Amino acid sequence: MTRYPKVQRYIRPTEAGTMHNELRELAVYIEVNETADVSPDPADNFLFAMAKASQADYLVTGDKEGVLALSRHGKTQIVTVRKLIEILKL
Repeated sequence: MTRYPKVQRYIRPTEAGTMHNELRELAVYIEVNETADVSPDPADNFLFAMAKASQADYLVTGDKEGVLALSRHGKTQIVTVRKLIEILKL
């Protein structure tokens, strides 16, 4: 992710490495045994399968034309980072 100049403006590679390690410690690994065919972009369907398998409350994305446009998948609400921050009152 830090190979993108837009991201590099905000996160240095060393910070990204630290964040990656911390996220790995907090991550909950799930087994996805199902598929989804809901996105206009088939490459995004794995996100919906993971959201369903994990019973996620939120799917956070910046993909306005694809994923975000669907707004909901089952019980999973699809939101931007800004919206999630607002919802969680952070």
